[in-house]
Amino acid sequence: MNPTRRLAAVLETMASEAVDALVIASPANVAYATGFENVFDQELSSVCVITRDAARVYADSRYEEAARVAAKDGPWAVIGPESDVWERALGDLDSDGVGTFAIESSLPHKRFTKSAQGREDRVRDADSWVEQIRIVKEDEEIECIARAAAIADAAFEHVLGIIAPGVTEIDIALDLELFMRRHGSEGIAFPPIVAGGPNSSRPHAKVSERALEPGDLLTLDFGARVRGYCSDMTRTIALGEVDPSRRAIYEAVRAANEAGLAAVRAGRTGTEIDAAARRVIDEAGFGERFGHGLGHGVGIEVHEAPNLGPRATRPVPAGSVVTIEPGVYVPGVGGVRIEDLVVVGEDGPVVLSHSPKDLIEV
Repeated sequence: MNPTRRLAAVLETMASEAVDALVIASPANVAYATGFENVFDQELSSVCVITRDAARVYADSRYEEAARVAAKDGPWAVIGPESDVWERALGDLDSDGVGTFAIESSLPHKRFTKSAQGREDRVRDADSWVEQIRIVKEDEEIECIARAAAIADAAFEHVLGIIAPGVTEIDIALDLELFMRRHGSEGIAFPPIVAGGPNSSRPHAKVSERALEPGDLLTLDFGARVRGYCSDMTRTIALGEVDPSRRAIYEAVRAANEAGLAAVRAGRTGTEIDAAARRVIDEAGFGERFGHGLGHGVGIEVHEAPNLGPRATRPVPAGSVVTIEPGVYVPGVGGVRIEDLVVVGEDGPVVLSHSPKDLIEV
């Protein structure tokens, strides 16, 4: 990863926003800005402070040793736990005479107000400054995401061998996770969604102990993680032969997925890409059953910018990584979602998900 390039991008944003320092606290943004791998977790436990002259990461005792190793020969100075990391970081800003500074607005409100107390005339909120820099991926980031996608593809092929009537959703979820970990994933990108039969009509269904039954539609939504970067893929399969009504849903979603992929071009808005897929589902008569956006960005977090949806009016840039995931959900009947992970290119998408999309009946 390239922390020097990332710091340069942050400094450019700071200059355009007319601030002298930026305080970063979001765990994903701390990991991104520093470029440190296998150091931080999801706790608000470390703070980055970037000024025009320095880049410091304040780490508590649980992370200090790993942070110092990761920082070697790089642009970041690691400040150890002589006191509370927030008190030390803000105290250093005060003692260094730093003027206006910004704190990420994603910080919990109580922490933000406490940090700003007594500094109200100097503090601004930074709304998604680092998140916007993260949208366009470096080549190395894309390589990690592609490797994670390949692990997920292999996991899907593997799990097809255990899916049968009588197998429970939780059995399949556990098998997916175990396979991915054994084949190079640092962990799961998110808790897998394994939703069979009527449960598949819930886009974010929780895994249950329900046993699969003949005729079920089964939605599998899962991802791997490589060097901190996520993948995300969904496939829907059938247990045995499905009735014509469920097959019609599947074919509508499959056609919408292909239309969405065909619409991906750098510079198009998320709304335009979403509309291409949504039109297909509308024309098939299922428009009211497609309630979510077409897709989202994927990177250090499995849900990040940019978004693809009816209100996503910003252009999607080349080098971003997004999902294309139309779905139709009919309560009491079931649902279908087909999701591919793609890199946005000037002339179209580079698809990273290679699992088959014809309806598989096991």
